[in-house]
Amino acid sequence: MRALLVFALGVSAALLVDYSASSPAFCAAGSGCDTVRRSGLGYIPIPPLQVYLPVPLLGLFGFGLTLVATLLTDWRRRRQWSLALLAAGAFLALGFIVVQALVIGEFCSLCMLVDSTALGACAVAGGLSKTAWQATTDEETSRDPRRYALPPTTTWAVLAGLGIAGPYFWPALRPAPPVPPKVAAFYKAGKINVVEFADFECPFCRRLHTQLKTIIRDYPDKVHFVRLHMPLERHERARPAARAAVCATHQGHEESMADFLFAAEKLDDKAILEAAQRQSLDLRAFKSCLKDPATDRIIDEQSAILREAGFQGLPTTYVGALKIIGAQPEEAFRDAFDQAARGEGTSGIPGWLYWPIVLLGAGATLWFGRFKGASSSPSTPNSTAAT
Repeated sequence: MRALLVFALGVSAALLVDYSASSPAFCAAGSGCDTVRRSGLGYIPIPPLQVYLPVPLLGLFGFGLTLVATLLTDWRRRRQWSLALLAAGAFLALGFIVVQALVIGEFCSLCMLVDSTALGACAVAGGLSKTAWQATTDEETSRDPRRYALPPTTTWAVLAGLGIAGPYFWPALRPAPPVPPKVAAFYKAGKINVVEFADFECPFCRRLHTQLKTIIRDYPDKVHFVRLHMPLERHERARPAARAAVCATHQGHEESMADFLFAAEKLDDKAILEAAQRQSLDLRAFKSCLKDPATDRIIDEQSAILREAGFQGLPTTYVGALKIIGAQPEEAFRDAFDQAARGEGTSGIPGWLYWPIVLLGAGATLWFGRFKGASSSPSTPNSTAAT
């Protein structure tokens, strides 16, 4: 039962990493996990605090609390609290499975692992006998320390820590996946290369635009920036805005037009033409370009690059060797710029080495926390000396 709880803690930690990171480390693009994460149903709104709580964080808290309950000294309280918490976890797990099946229409493999483990732990707990619930505790170990190299509480605390720390540190220690060749084709040697895929109606793209301009100004003549277009179908004016950006680029006014498109409250044709006129573009050539099918082909070709690389959300920004999804905090982008300036980001600990190290630590913990058997009884007096 405790082993299942530790496993659930580890998978919950992996999910939380992906729900919190700028670039998911465990959910592949287009997978069920990715679909569930982007559905918005993986977050619980907390209106008073104006925050959204990731569901995996709830899992970490719940499984951690249940593991603590299984280690209570009093066996009656241990059984009572463990069964209550496991029953609640099983109920929530069934609810999450139903939501994936009936509401989202896809299943997250990691979520299903967590949910099925919660159900399994509850089933195991329900089948435990009274004797099993009365299994050795730290209190008994302290009376006979020779039976264990580590107290049970210490053993399971270390295992839980490894289960959480393994997924948590993996994104920072793993080598960055290679930049897709079609993205790398835009890179220039000796520069901090930044390739952004954006939609002019996307609120997160709009937020990132100002942030990126500020950061780029802090690296004068060091940044090679390329903006590629990914207008989403649900944004009605995103494609006309992308056309305007492409046509303005033909006349050398890419950034001034982008500044307008990201900031404008309205992106109708009249507003776009007025902006082109203010920027002194050749309006006749600009209008002709907007109607030219070649302009749409350029946009489609650029969008296809991101789709082939694995579209996970907008904005998607490649900074050197790193891929950042969304309008992440400014510190995340500054760190990426600094790494790119130093030529870092491609080195790290490969998975074939990292995960065996984590498993080795877990194995060592189990070895030192193993049950050593009953201690030897004190020797009895020689029978011949007894009366």
